[in-house]
Formats: sequence, structure tokens, C-alpha cells
Amino acid sequence: MKIITEAFSRYNPLKYVQATQIQRRFHSTSSDLVSENIKNHKTNLKTEHISAPYSALCTEYYQLDKPHAPKDALICYLNYADEAKGPILEPMCGTGRFLIPLLKKGYNITGFDSSPHMLDICRKKCQQEGLSSTLLDASFENFASSFSYKLIFIPSGSFCLLTEKAEVHQALNTILKCLEKGGKFVFEIDTLKSVNENQGVWNKSSVSKPDGAKIVMNNLSRFDSNSRVQSTLSRYELWENDTIQKTEVENFHLKLYDMLEMEDLLKQYRLTVINKYLPYTKERPDDKADAVLYECIKW
Repeated sequence: MKIITEAFSRYNPLKYVQATQIQRRFHSTSSDLVSENIKNHKTNLKTEHISAPYSALCTEYYQLDKPHAPKDALICYLNYADEAKGPILEPMCGTGRFLIPLLKKGYNITGFDSSPHMLDICRKKCQQEGLSSTLLDASFENFASSFSYKLIFIPSGSFCLLTEKAEVHQALNTILKCLEKGGKFVFEIDTLKSVNENQGVWNKSSVSKPDGAKIVMNNLSRFDSNSRVQSTLSRYELWENDTIQKTEVENFHLKLYDMLEMEDLLKQYRLTVINKYLPYTKERPDDKADAVLYECIKW
């Protein structure tokens, strides 16, 4: 299930307000969870805060949990890069799980992301590999390029992080402008079949740092059937020596689609769907598919 761990909201600053509203809505449940976590432990923590999306703890958790792209996904996008034979753009590139392997293969790829924490990790990884990269701190709202691209790709369902109609239309408009005629736009969506089954139930997971500390993540999900948006309230705790040293609370959103809805949307932007698959396969998706990969072309 990619809903919680694969893609998180990065783009809309209004999520600050929405996160606060959802935190209040689930306040009693959240307080119970916090009390349970610290009942038998020391804590230096006095208050928690609503952080900007993909802030420090969230980004560190993501990097430790998913340092590399899945092999089948990477092979899939390497194949598209090889076919492109020209400049490539990866919006929402995050920590560079896909961008860096493509750079190492010699592809001309540019990436952008609106999370400075994610880009900081990506830049450091590029430096460690001795790679020269073009990485921009940008969103679809302010990204601009004098280049046109043979391939634009958004892997891992990250397109679903754009939950407002205005965001989606801005993204597709930017993609259309930046994509060369005959170029391909390849991306994945999560469908309505991927709705988190554990609605209203706290889920807990953790990752270990090299120094022995742990980052604990607690998630509470809610799906709105009217907007088709899944919201996940995530609380991150940094534990060192049996003590909570830091917390971050973020509210993540994913827009879920049915296939016809997405195809109608793409038509509005003269992006023709030439193939759709179950991600990283050549299998056709049916109405039970929880994720779909679209291969589109600009005529």
C-alpha cells in the first residue's frame, strides 16, 4: 500500500491550516497515543508542532525507509529514459531515488521539488557520487524552463499529492508547455481501490538511525468519499536513549482516481494515452487495480 509511506503532500501551504483542523478533530485519540508512548519513558518534549510538509524528521524517516527505488520501478523508468534520447524532467524528484541512478547512467535529467529538506538530501547524495545535477527548489506553480523535454515522468504515485483542482490543472499545463512535441509523459496514480482499510485506527512503524536512535511514525487515516482525498495525520518522534527528543506532526493528502476520470482529464491537455499498465509490468489494469501507470504522448 503506497498510501502512507510512498507519497506525502508537499505542495500547498494551506495544508498548515488543514493539518491543524485535523489534529483538533482527532485530538483525544492523538493525546491518548502520546500518553501511551511516553507513560513509562522519560521525555524532554513539552509541546509538539505542526511542521511544514516533508520537514526534517519526515524526510529523514523517508530516506532511511526508502533509500533506493524499487528495482522493477527503476528498470521501468530507465527503459523510458533510454527511449527518450533527449532531455528528461522529473518533477517532485524528492531525495533522488530515480534521478540519481539516471544521472549515473549518463542521462540529461533535471529535477525539481518544493521540499528543501528532500532536495538537501538529493544534493548531498549527488555530491557523494561525484555527480553534477540540475536541481531546483520549485513547485508546478513556479517552475519555468527554457528547455523542452523528451520525457517527463512522475513515479510512485506522487502525482496524487496534488489534491486541489487548481494544483492538478497547473501541473498538467506546466507539463504540456515543457514537453516536446512527440515527447512522453509517464506517471502513476493510486486508484480508489487503494483506500486505506484501517480508517480511524492509529498505525505505528519505526526506522533505526546509524547511531542507534529511532524515528517512530504514527499514522491516522481518513478518506473523504466526496473529494476522493485520503488524509493521513502523521506524528514523527525522534527517540534517543529512551527519551523523545523531537516531534513533528504533518498532515498528508492523496487524491485517488478512477481510470476514466484521469483519462478525461488528460484529454483536456492534449495528452494522449497510448498505454496504461499495472505499474512496472505490461499487464493491462482491470477495475480492481489499485494503481495504474499511464504512458502519454504530446502530438
